[in-house]
Amino acid sequence: MTVSPATAAPAGPTAPEEQRVTWAELFFDLVWVFVITQIAGVLAHAHSAEGALKALVLFVPLWMGWVGAALLGNAAGPHLDGAHGRLLIFALAACGLGMSVAVPRAFGDDGVVFGSCYVLMRLILWQRMRRWPTFGGLRVEPFAVSLLVNGPLVLIGGLAAEETRLTLWGLAAVVEILGTAILGRRLDQVRFETSHLPERFGLFVILALGETVVAAGANASQAGADTPTLLTLGLAFSLILLLWWTYFHYGAPAARHSLSSDPVQARVVRDVFSYAHLVYAIGIICMAVSLKVLLRAPLQVPHELAGLLAAPGAALYLGGFCYARRRMFGAVAVPRFTGAVLCVALSLLAPHVPLLVTVGAVVLVLGAVNGVEAWIVETGRPLPLVRLPKPLRSRAGD
Repeated sequence: MTVSPATAAPAGPTAPEEQRVTWAELFFDLVWVFVITQIAGVLAHAHSAEGALKALVLFVPLWMGWVGAALLGNAAGPHLDGAHGRLLIFALAACGLGMSVAVPRAFGDDGVVFGSCYVLMRLILWQRMRRWPTFGGLRVEPFAVSLLVNGPLVLIGGLAAEETRLTLWGLAAVVEILGTAILGRRLDQVRFETSHLPERFGLFVILALGETVVAAGANASQAGADTPTLLTLGLAFSLILLLWWTYFHYGAPAARHSLSSDPVQARVVRDVFSYAHLVYAIGIICMAVSLKVLLRAPLQVPHELAGLLAAPGAALYLGGFCYARRRMFGAVAVPRFTGAVLCVALSLLAPHVPLLVTVGAVVLVLGAVNGVEAWIVETGRPLPLVRLPKPLRSRAGD
């Protein structure tokens, strides 16, 4: 029996229209395409753990700046699509562009540029966010912490010697990440529009995946379109497709459901969107860096850091989903947890086998994780979980 829409339900109040990402926000994201490329470039030239740490310390304030702009768009709603709102987004984009241009020499001559653009971006975000009800009623909120605590650390760090700069900027990155967690229950009453943020953060994942496409495609183009290169490119593309599937098939809908159903939305925004998506982005960037090496020398046994990041990147990516599900639902999905553990094991094997073997093994792991999940869901079986003694949903302010 077919029921027409006109008779399916009695007339009632019209559902509120979902907030969508604006064209100005999409333009803003173009700058962060360049940001990801710059961070990947720094990581590709890193030869030690300290070099990787520098790349992370530079990425965190850029990431949290993007998160701040996403929250501003969520709070402003349709006001962001007016002339004044667009100019505001363009000003934030200009700050991000200044920071990203300074990234390659941020620990050299361009530290002041990086720090000054960061402080200006944080000043704009703090000044605008306090005008909206989302954070305006709070005496202490994350944007004030980023400006008043991290601003001086980053600015002074830009003037300091390299070792001191790394210490100050590292401390600023820690405060940046933990700021909302330190504020705890002060944010419990904050409400967010539930369709805009999942779309915004999903778009950032697309931006990060775009870097993997560029890394693989550009280096394949330089190598020439012979049969071995095309086969290697096919393997790299399979990896990229599986990364997309892992996030968008089950991960993204679960995050949106949690945001719309959790009575304490701020915890979901902090743990799932701000923290877990930071881990996703780092994992994808690591894999993009290794794909550059893969397309240049697939049979080389890697000894430089850039060639060893594929498996750790995949482990971070899957581990991020484990963390997110734990924070949303109090349990970890066994397939993704198992996949993360296997990728950690592959990380230990990677220095002893050609990069082609490592990437092929990562593709098999991701394919198995997604295949098992799809089979479980499509056949109506319960997803095997590792449950915590006490659901974290009851610990909203921790």
